[in-house]
Amino acid sequence: MQRASPLAAVCSTSFTPAVPYYARTSISLRGGSRRSGAGGGRTVIERKDRRAVRQSASDGSAWHEEEGCSSAPACWEADGGGVIFSGEEIARVVEGELLRGGPRGSIGTDSRSLLPGQWFVALDGYNFDGYAFVEDAARAGCAGAVSSRAPPTGWTGGYVVVADTLLALQRLAADVRNRFKGPVVGITGSVGKTTTRALTALALRSFGEVHHTRGNLNNHVGVPLTLLRMPATTEVCVLELGMSGFGEIARLAEIARPTVRVVINVAPVHLEGVGGSLQGVARAKGELFATAVQGDICVVNADDTWVSSLPVPPGCEVLTFGTVRQDSSDEAQPDIVLSGVRSTGFREVTFSLTETARGNAEVTDVPSSSDTVTISEPGAHLAMNAAAAAAVAAALGLPLSDVCRDLCRFESLEMRMRVIEVPARGILCLDDSYNASPASVRSALRTLHNARQGQPEDTRRAVVLLGDMLELGPHSLQYHEDILDACLDHGFDLVGLVGPEYCRALASVAARGGDVSAAVAGADAANLWEKVKGAVNSGPAVVLVKGSRGMKMDYIVQRLTRSQDELRV
Repeated sequence: MQRASPLAAVCSTSFTPAVPYYARTSISLRGGSRRSGAGGGRTVIERKDRRAVRQSASDGSAWHEEEGCSSAPACWEADGGGVIFSGEEIARVVEGELLRGGPRGSIGTDSRSLLPGQWFVALDGYNFDGYAFVEDAARAGCAGAVSSRAPPTGWTGGYVVVADTLLALQRLAADVRNRFKGPVVGITGSVGKTTTRALTALALRSFGEVHHTRGNLNNHVGVPLTLLRMPATTEVCVLELGMSGFGEIARLAEIARPTVRVVINVAPVHLEGVGGSLQGVARAKGELFATAVQGDICVVNADDTWVSSLPVPPGCEVLTFGTVRQDSSDEAQPDIVLSGVRSTGFREVTFSLTETARGNAEVTDVPSSSDTVTISEPGAHLAMNAAAAAAVAAALGLPLSDVCRDLCRFESLEMRMRVIEVPARGILCLDDSYNASPASVRSALRTLHNARQGQPEDTRRAVVLLGDMLELGPHSLQYHEDILDACLDHGFDLVGLVGPEYCRALASVAARGGDVSAAVAGADAANLWEKVKGAVNSGPAVVLVKGSRGMKMDYIVQRLTRSQDELRV
């Protein structure tokens, strides 16, 4: 049954957003046909069919025959840098002019890390000129270059001239996607994309070889590079999709064409690029569902009212994850139910995941199953991220027992609530310095507060060092005041603040009579560290460090985790 949606108007596929420079030219997807979006209402794929897909994937028998590659989902050759192309193939795919042929090689965009034999795509942008590094690429041993300008004097490598180098990169990635016959998972959301992507890669281990986004490659350059680096042995691809404005998720979805599409949540992030409202964030994230076609599976967070209200096109299946609906029948429960979340100090979170039998005739013979997951990392937020990953695995027919076993392997990613101990000084650092938004900061504060509440014998001081949350639009000050109020309410021993927004918030809270005696403000991370290092190093402490990437709060983590000998230098 097609779901009614209060966001149908704002998420209509007929909406034509104002998009940034890199998303204005339509990509012509070459080398394969896109599936028709025509269809009736909501489609339900039987679980037994998903299991058949997984089984046939393991022996290659189900993959479409194309270009003689029926025995594997990937249809290309690859070297250490990814999928390889000849100069002629590049020119054909990107609709460019081949000035000089060159040997086959994979694709790179950074002359500093270019591998010998790769083709260098000289990206142009607002603040950089890739053509300025073409000769550096030649010295690095590139096979050739793709550029919007004529080759330098004396150029001897391959050379393809195009009108737009970014579009060329995206077309090359779309070509790889068209040749890949395995499942592609696209994940977006306001908070927790990277963690959910990492958990999903673990959850799909029993499906086969998983290729997934590395680092922060989740934008108009990073997603194409991830596709271009896909090994020929890949059986399932997991992509993280980020955005800072309208039209960006739609463009990434056009390139990647995910067959499983996940929106994990909607929260106040990048508000400046979406009209300053949560409705705008929902519309931008909802582009991932809006661009789905018949047969795609949309994975929905049933606990998030914005996500659960996003319209899904006819002919697409919907899978849900979330907590138990206390006032609903069994048929209305999420497909993956999260329950029993328990955190133990700063080291462990345990929870249960249940795959329910859906209220449809096709699947009533499938019993519910439940398994317990224990992740040796802090933060109850990991449980919902894991539920999203389990829903993706269910979409691909994997047994929940296998999925839960593999989810237990998760380790926190660098700068994302990673625990770093400095035993010599009794310091435990919670490094969450990669990025910050109101929702993610509140989650981090709860992790610190709840861990201390659960261990009353832990007498270490609680220190919170926060950098501004960027791109929050006209309500930025209020968001920063709310976070500062939460810090003071939790009774943390020391609250360090970096950036103009937190400084304004501190003045505002003080002006209305708030007790800000525990708060210290600094102009930047280095300045704050000089002000608080004596207090931080004066005895055992748990120190949470978090802020938007532009605030460079990792500087404090580096200083905080130095050894005693290094501190004397």
